[in-house]
Amino acid sequence: GNHTVFAPNNAALGAVDPSALANLANILAYHVTAGHVDVESLKENTTTVVRSSLSAEPAVLLPANQSQVIVLSKATNGTLILENDDRNVHTSTNATYQNLQVFVVDRVLRIPGNFSSVVAGQTELSALAGAVTAALPDLVPTLTRAKGLTLFAPVNSAIQAVSEQLGQVNASTLTSILLNHLINGTAVYSTQITEGSNLNLTSAGGSPTTFVSNSSGVFVTSGSSTAKIVKANVLTSNGVIHLIDRVLLNTDSNPGQASSAAASYSSVQASQTSSQTGAVTAGPGTGAAGSLILGGGAAAVQFGAALGAVVVGALLGAHLL
Repeated sequence: GNHTVFAPNNAALGAVDPSALANLANILAYHVTAGHVDVESLKENTTTVVRSSLSAEPAVLLPANQSQVIVLSKATNGTLILENDDRNVHTSTNATYQNLQVFVVDRVLRIPGNFSSVVAGQTELSALAGAVTAALPDLVPTLTRAKGLTLFAPVNSAIQAVSEQLGQVNASTLTSILLNHLINGTAVYSTQITEGSNLNLTSAGGSPTTFVSNSSGVFVTSGSSTAKIVKANVLTSNGVIHLIDRVLLNTDSNPGQASSAAASYSSVQASQTSSQTGAVTAGPGTGAAGSLILGGGAAAVQFGAALGAVVVGALLGAHLL
């Protein structure tokens, strides 16, 4: 079949620390996608998410045999840009030979790191990162085992805006608020949100999570709270983080609904036995009523509780600071 290769130029390869090339097979796989990228058909400044050929554990811990993704966009000058680890990787030469399409890129792509390291690297999540780091010995094993995670993460200013209010609620309520920022058991990228105007997910707290996309941006709603996604598609080895401008102050907790959603999604996930490649636009699973039903089973409940405890610490820490 057709393939696309993002080939680093000599300068890009020369700039890489040799120690970073220790797992060369994974690095090469992350520079290859199935199918060709039709640049002409892409809209300017519009994100496209495609699956690479990298699916080997532990570098990738996505569910349903999914491979790691690459985020692309088309610049106003018509060239392709890869959004990689907070860097814009530019393409130059584009050549096609038989079934192989080659883009020369000016940097070697970095494989997304694990959840905790990615959060720590986001300056806008520094309050959360501090709490995660403090609790890391207990959290790392759970994060490592989790397959599929989408987190709508409030930026520092969002937490500061409600720090007084959060400081007046108990740990159980804070945990509920946090779990309603989390979609457990799947990675939902921005293209799935913007393409699915009727997208309806179930949070790890058992609450509906809905989305609206308009000329002002993309918004996520949980309960009566709505936040704008201010930075999308921060990739991790096991999912994706979207930064939002407000805390979703949804205190609802419905473990039964969360468990039901988890069972439904696990059933869909179990039927996907082959590697998944290509562009990511459709939702990860469809329920009987046409809504996406996501979760993660019994392990997901434990995962949600562990992460909830960490974010409780983050929110309390932000309040105390």
